[in-house]
Amino acid sequence: MNKQWKKQAATLMVAAIAVSGGGAAYAAPQAEGSQEQKPVVISAVMDYGILVNGKEVAGTGYMNADAKQIMIPLRSVSEALGFELGWNQQDRSAELTKPGSPIWTLVQTGKDQYTVNKMYKSLGAAPVNVKGTLYVPANFFSEVLHANVSADGTKVSISSEEEVKKETVTGKITEIINNEDRQAIHINGTGTEGILLNVDQNTVIRDEEGKKIELKDLAKGKKIEAVHSLAMTMSLPPQTYAYEISVKSDKEETQQLATAGAITDINADGGNLRVTIKGKGLTEQSPNEVVLNLTPETVVVNKDGKTLKASDLADDAEIIGYYSPMLTKSLPAIGNAIKIVLQ
Repeated sequence: MNKQWKKQAATLMVAAIAVSGGGAAYAAPQAEGSQEQKPVVISAVMDYGILVNGKEVAGTGYMNADAKQIMIPLRSVSEALGFELGWNQQDRSAELTKPGSPIWTLVQTGKDQYTVNKMYKSLGAAPVNVKGTLYVPANFFSEVLHANVSADGTKVSISSEEEVKKETVTGKITEIINNEDRQAIHINGTGTEGILLNVDQNTVIRDEEGKKIELKDLAKGKKIEAVHSLAMTMSLPPQTYAYEISVKSDKEETQQLATAGAITDINADGGNLRVTIKGKGLTEQSPNEVVLNLTPETVVVNKDGKTLKASDLADDAEIIGYYSPMLTKSLPAIGNAIKIVLQ
């Protein structure tokens, strides 16, 4: 074996060890005429510097040889992005929250199972605890925390969105969740329909006159306008964070009752269509089951506000029926529909 071939073989072996990610000590071939063989130590751990929004943060990343992913220190990077981290020693998990953000997640040491809005997501590598520091794969910050992540050589750059994208929605409150574990408002539907607006102490809630009120001051049936994050979960109903909620004054609508549910019966009586809705009353006075007569004045629309025909209604269709409080005393009660919204 000539000297040139030996040198190439040694180079290839060193490169293979570095790429494989496993640490190793390699003894270089003994050169001719040498009296002693000198080992060359190859370290497979390569440090990755980390920049968050253009600034260096404490700690460095490393390459996970098995998953072929760069692992990043969780606490220093997430806190630099504005998240608060709570550590649970019992199950060795970390909970991340951010004031004013709908993002919530839980990561647990050794489990490639990341909680995203109460749903599990696999990222290809589990969190690892190295000498007291918890590391997660770099794609955790893009897939879960919605940050921008890029790698250039031995540098990893992570940045949050420069501008929070917001959207405004108008609708009627169909459910209010207000307990120790959670605060949220469901609008424009029940069950899997509509939108769930998550609120916290940073959400600004105002009444019809613009005065600040609290979540407990709201009630089902109220019409509101909400400014919320453009980011929504893929769950049903979709969930998002509400920055502002304003109660809209509409005396005519506050005198209406509403029931959301499925059409269990539909027929023509005296030339006008009559539908039976069975589901959930959306105000305190609204029954869970009601029979509504559709008159020529009844407005029928879809959830986007597009005008429909009464003939578009069918058995088992999910609708919200708005109607006058003037009902018969029969069971179920019968009234005249003011508006039908096809879900």
